[in-house]
Amino acid sequence: MATKSTKKAPGKGAKKGPPKKGKATPKPAAKAPKAAPATPAPEATPRPRDPRLPRPGALLTRTFQGKEVRVQVLEAGFLYDGKTWRSLSGIAKAVSGTPWNGFLFFGLQGRAKAPANDGEKGGAK
Repeated sequence: MATKSTKKAPGKGAKKGPPKKGKATPKPAAKAPKAAPATPAPEATPRPRDPRLPRPGALLTRTFQGKEVRVQVLEAGFLYDGKTWRSLSGIAKAVSGTPWNGFLFFGLQGRAKAPANDGEKGGAK
């Protein structure tokens, strides 16, 4: 009966060691940076105000789990619990512990209506 050799051919299945250090191809020289334009950069324009928001100074109130939540609308943000917040969603999450759309949480926007199904109920006929 013939026995098979258990030796593997060189290069097959053998673990490779660390990469060999050889001559690396030289990197091309970095180009000199271009000179900055002489004109000053235009100032950042403020984002347009969301039309769903009330005017600055308005007070938004909502009762959540028996606690009244009062938020004052500022020119750039919202004031809640002595802190300035960037979004109503952040306040809603802090109050509820769950991610909310801030406009929905404070009643500034209604939920999207479900598509009508023409009076048909689900199920096969």
